[in-house]
Amino acid sequence: MCDAWTDGLGMTPDGISSKDWARVHELAVDVANLFDDDEGASNEAARQLLEVLDELQHKYGPLPSILSTRADYVVASADREYWLLAAHEEAIRRDDIKNQRLIAHSLAAYYIEEEPSAEEGQKWLDRLGQLLQLLPDDHEAQDVARWRGILERGRP
Repeated sequence: MCDAWTDGLGMTPDGISSKDWARVHELAVDVANLFDDDEGASNEAARQLLEVLDELQHKYGPLPSILSTRADYVVASADREYWLLAAHEEAIRRDDIKNQRLIAHSLAAYYIEEEPSAEEGQKWLDRLGQLLQLLPDDHEAQDVARWRGILERGRP
């Protein structure tokens, strides 16, 4: 998810400098690369990443990119849902279309693949579809088509 957050201007859509966000990206890569080989080291990198997110939140405030990235590194599914919903709400408050779209994509995945709920899954697919009209993304559009198929087949 981290690569999608930076733009050509050297910052996240909500204003975190590329220098500050690079710390998040490096730790996210460490978490992913270490996961299969050394789960303890991966967990330590995730803990460090959450500390960096705390620092960034102290510096920048509760920005959508910080809140939604935190959702990727919490253990409990309910915590993931909490952080994603908080991030989406903040993105709406800031009229940040790119983060709204990225987070709606994560919420659709959450409600269709992680904690299946046909009603919530459909709600977030519809929201993502609206946001893709404003700010298209081919990869996310492919996910929407795939997830619609899952819901049409009666799963979840």
